[in-house]
Amino acid sequence: MAAEKHTFADLRLIPRLRTATLILLGIVPLFLALDLRYQRARLPGLLVFYGLHVVVAGAALLATFTRAGKRRPDRVTLLLIVGVATNINAYFHRTPANPALAADVLTLLMMSSAMFFSWSPVRHLIVCVVTCGGFALAGLTVPDAPPAFGYALGVLVLGAIVATTGSRVLGRYRENLARRQAELAELSMRLMSMLEEERRRLSRDLHEGIGQSLAAVSAYVQAIEQQLPPALGELRARAADARRLAARTVAQLRELAQLLRPSVLDDYGLMPSLQTCLKDFQERHGVTATLSSEGVPERLPASIETAIYRVVQEALTNVARHARARHVRVALAAERGELRLRVDDDGVGLPPDGRFPGTGLIGIRERVQALGGSVTIASRAGTSLVVQLPLRGDRAA
Repeated sequence: MAAEKHTFADLRLIPRLRTATLILLGIVPLFLALDLRYQRARLPGLLVFYGLHVVVAGAALLATFTRAGKRRPDRVTLLLIVGVATNINAYFHRTPANPALAADVLTLLMMSSAMFFSWSPVRHLIVCVVTCGGFALAGLTVPDAPPAFGYALGVLVLGAIVATTGSRVLGRYRENLARRQAELAELSMRLMSMLEEERRRLSRDLHEGIGQSLAAVSAYVQAIEQQLPPALGELRARAADARRLAARTVAQLRELAQLLRPSVLDDYGLMPSLQTCLKDFQERHGVTATLSSEGVPERLPASIETAIYRVVQEALTNVARHARARHVRVALAAERGELRLRVDDDGVGLPPDGRFPGTGLIGIRERVQALGGSVTIASRAGTSLVVQLPLRGDRAA
C-alpha cells in the first residue's frame, strides 16, 4: 500500500502526541529488562507500575483517534505527561535506592515534553511543579531516604528550569512559524481567489461575448443560405459549412467556459455542479461515475465549493489519463463541522514509488491546506483520494 498524507501544519499536535505515546510504550521493554537484571525479587510488585504506564500511554494514543481527543489534544498531552510523571514518582517511592536515575528520567520527560508540545509557560510550569513536587514528596516520605536524594532533587529542579526556558524559546519559534504559515495560507487563498475571479470573467466573456457573437454570425449565415437561389448550389453548400463550423465553435466555447467556471456552481451549488461534471466525464471517457452525499448542506461557503469542485476535476483528470479505470465513485459527507470528500477508482493504482502522477497533487494540496484541511492518497485496489475540510466561513466568494 502506498499512502501519502498532507496536513495544514507540519507542527500539528496530534502526530507529535502519537509519536510521544509510541516512544513511551517502546521504553517499557528496556526498563523491564533492567529491573529483571537488578531487581528481580521486586519485579512482581513493580509490574503494577509498568501496567499503569502502559495504560496511561495507551489511553492517550487511543484518544488521538477519537473526536474528543482530536478536538482537544492539548488536554490529552497534559494528562499524559502528568500521569507518566506521577507513575514514575510512585515507582521511585517503591524503589528509592537510585534517586539519581529517577531524577534523570523525570528531567528527560520534562525536556522532551518541552520539545514535543507547544505548551504555554503556565501549562509547562504545572508539569514541572507536579513532577518536582511529586519527586520531593516521594523522597521525603521514604523512611530511610538515600543520601543522594537531595542532590537528585536539585538536579531535577535545575532540569525543570532549563525545560521551562526551552519551552518558552520553542514556543516563540513555533508562534513565528505558525504566523508565517498563516500568512502563506492567506496569500495562497488570495491568489486562488484572484485566479477563480479571472476564470469567472473569462468564462463570462467567452459565453456572453464571443459565444453570442459567433451565434449571431451563424444565424446570419443561415439566413443568407436560405435566401440564396437553388442555382447557386455550391455557394449554398459553403454557407452551410460555415454555419456548421460556427455552431461547432460556439459549442466548444461553451464547453471551455464551463471548464473555466461552471455557471451551475455559482447558481445552484456544489452537488448539481458535481452531477453535471460526472455526467460529462462519463459521456466523454466511457467510465461509469457515481455520486453520493450524506448530510451535505444545499449551499456551502464559496471557497469550499470551489475547492471541492476543483479537487474532483483534478481527480477525474488523473483517472482519465493514468488510471485505466472502469468505475469512479465520488462521495461527500458532512458531519460535526467537517466535510469529507472521497474519490475511489478501480484502476491500476499508483506507481510502485507511491507518487501521484503529474503535478495535480500540488494544486490539490495547496487548495486544501489553504482552507485548513488534509489530503490522503492511498493505493491498494485502485486509488483512493480523501479530502477533509473544516466547514467554516460564509458565502463570500
